[in-house]
Amino acid sequence: MKDEREQGFFMLETLVAGIAILVMCTCLYSFAHSIEAQAADGCRVRAIFLARTQFAAAQADARAGALRTGAYAWQGREEDLQEDGVVYQVNTSVEGNETDERGTPSGIFEVSVQAAWQGKFSQGKLDMKRTVVAHGEE
Repeated sequence: MKDEREQGFFMLETLVAGIAILVMCTCLYSFAHSIEAQAADGCRVRAIFLARTQFAAAQADARAGALRTGAYAWQGREEDLQEDGVVYQVNTSVEGNETDERGTPSGIFEVSVQAAWQGKFSQGKLDMKRTVVAHGEE
């Protein structure tokens, strides 16, 4: 015969095991989402790097007097547009440089960069704008 102290022990054991499994599943779910968030954040940081590369190149061209309005080609290395199975596309447009009353260009440009990425597990787009001024040598 079973001891009275052991009655209900199996049910308590099952309940504790079920709660432990539930906690482990919750932890696994949180871990999986943190990995996805980290990958998405890495792609966004890379897109910001690519956009800043374009802004720096536009600033250098403006200073040299070579920046023109319209589409602006990618100024970095082609291998920078791919990383860890993610492909990046960078589109840049330049507007501005109106002339004053004497016909002298203002040297002020509005540069817009759109960086988009597509990977196996993530995709996204980032739009950035910056005013670029052609500073002359003094």
